[in-house]
Amino acid sequence: MDITPSPADPAGIGPLELVEYPHPALLRRTSPLVSIDDALCAAVDRMFEIMYEAVGVGLAANQVGLPYRLFIVNLEANPESGEELVFINPTLSRPRGTAVQEEGCLSLPGLRMDVRRPEKVVLDAWTLDGEQVRLDLDGFLARVVQHEFDHLEGRLFTDRLPEAASLEARRALDSMRDVFLGRQSRGELPVDADIHTRLAALEAERCAPPGGRA
Repeated sequence: MDITPSPADPAGIGPLELVEYPHPALLRRTSPLVSIDDALCAAVDRMFEIMYEAVGVGLAANQVGLPYRLFIVNLEANPESGEELVFINPTLSRPRGTAVQEEGCLSLPGLRMDVRRPEKVVLDAWTLDGEQVRLDLDGFLARVVQHEFDHLEGRLFTDRLPEAASLEARRALDSMRDVFLGRQSRGELPVDADIHTRLAALEAERCAPPGGRA
């Protein structure tokens, strides 16, 4: 693994906004970053702004339409308190215990369901400064980190629901899909093909090519 901080900006990322289901970025596995530049650091700053505006405690890069393996956390959901955490190219290991707790998602507005997850997990990741960190997490932070990590895998918390709850959630997801497709048809959102083209261009600038280093 080699994360290289760089002052260069090979490609501006552009304006960011929270995306909602079924935006293609949410359903697509993100790619490992191999460089950190000024544009990426600015994007992280903007991610925190978006998260606070939505009163969220965590936000993954693909929730703002970026294809990168990166997420942020502040358990206080407040820029004036709590600790702002940034995790790049995270991996999770050593899941222990199990707990059920209600979860919601900024990209699935209005939908909240009980989700079963491990109580404890070990997180390995990189910081924006290019330093490696290993944290043994439990409680709420462990849950938030697992939720955001799922996003990087192209998974939603609804993918973890038992069958009966999944059927209930499906009605809400179908309604969100109808709204999204309606906005695309009116030209308020780009079509899927254009979204995928942008995601691929962003990957090409900062991520390892298939079979390359990670």
